[in-house]
Amino acid sequence: MRNDQRLFWKYVAPSVFGALIGGSFAIVDAIFIGLSGGKNALAAAAVTWPVVMLLQAFGFLVGSGGAVLIAQSRGADDSDREQRIFARTLFLAFAWSLLLTLLTFPVLRPLLAALGATEELMPVSLRYAQVLTGGMVFSVFMSVCLEVIRNDGHPTLSMLLMVTGLLCNIALDWVFVFLLGFGAVGAAIATVVSQGGACVLGTLYFLSPLTRLRFSREMFRPVWSEIAAITVTGLPIFGNMLSIIAMLYMHNAQSLRYGGIDGLAAYTVISSLEALGSMFMTGIAGGVQPLSASMYGAGKRKRQNRFGNYGYGFAFLSGVALVGFSFAMHKFIPGWMGLADGEARDLAMRGILLSAPAFLLLGVIRVAAFYYQSTGAIVKSSLLIYGDSFAALPLCIFTLPLWFGMDGVWLAMPVSRILLMMLLLYFWFGMKRYRGKTKTLEKQYA
Repeated sequence: MRNDQRLFWKYVAPSVFGALIGGSFAIVDAIFIGLSGGKNALAAAAVTWPVVMLLQAFGFLVGSGGAVLIAQSRGADDSDREQRIFARTLFLAFAWSLLLTLLTFPVLRPLLAALGATEELMPVSLRYAQVLTGGMVFSVFMSVCLEVIRNDGHPTLSMLLMVTGLLCNIALDWVFVFLLGFGAVGAAIATVVSQGGACVLGTLYFLSPLTRLRFSREMFRPVWSEIAAITVTGLPIFGNMLSIIAMLYMHNAQSLRYGGIDGLAAYTVISSLEALGSMFMTGIAGGVQPLSASMYGAGKRKRQNRFGNYGYGFAFLSGVALVGFSFAMHKFIPGWMGLADGEARDLAMRGILLSAPAFLLLGVIRVAAFYYQSTGAIVKSSLLIYGDSFAALPLCIFTLPLWFGMDGVWLAMPVSRILLMMLLLYFWFGMKRYRGKTKTLEKQYA
């Protein structure tokens, strides 16, 4: 058991740190954008984030799906399948990058208008989105590198790759936003360039003796059965990204509806905090995932369950800590992003207090979704994730404000977590009880 605890922390610690660094990309951009352009610039950038994250979600779909199958193949000691899955993962990464860029670029203006970009916000929103869409190949390939390197047995290297990207992003933000005066567009340029640098480092890893995964001509030859397996396996993490996108879009729309520009700027601050907490929990789940996938591939069910339980416990305790941090710092966080006073600052402070309790259950649900994904229970994993995007969150965010106004917008996240936790409790206890009753009846009538 001690060995399993050490193995758990070996994977989870760098995964959490790397995920925190990944979540910090958006926060760093928001800080620079807010300090340079105020609430209007923050609002303009916020409108673009659902589009950008939707495109990035395909990178996580491919990277996560491929990484899980690679880990399962390693657990089963099937090196040939490992290499084949890696080749198909690369094929999917570059195919999606090209297709999404070509399809999205021509329709960015109407798409942003549909997402709430007013005439006042459109110029900055459009340029910001154009830069990030044009650099989509770097975002997708970086996601693949991070996921595969972690599941290839090098979680620390995956973390260091993310750290390097963040440090470059901070330095380039200062150059492009402040030194060159490009504002929000400069933040987008900094993100693309730093992601490109991370892709170069990821490429060097796959050329090094640290891995047996190699680039080959197979990456240019699609095998549809393996591509389908990667896609199906990656659907839960894609749904996780959809959940975040849905959260951003629906909160943006309702914040603008009930609070105007001040409400949208306030939510941009809150969404940055939520993104940080969400990525922290994703880091825990991402650390558990390769361990449970490997144990599942090797047929070691007790150890597989043990790693899952470690993840649930750590996620809940982390949620308690994040709630405490949010309550303690709610008066200071808005000022860090350029909202030093005014209605937007007051809305942001109250929003932090009302939305923070969502962290208590967020991590447990996230770990469960990743755990189910890694052990082949794709339906359960998808229900937890897609049920959030298309049921729990929409129900809460479009009904609660009818009674509570802007407070209802902030309460949507914690209330929707309660609904999802009820579903997870059914998976844990309700289904077992149902199966137990069924077996009892079968014995009675046998």
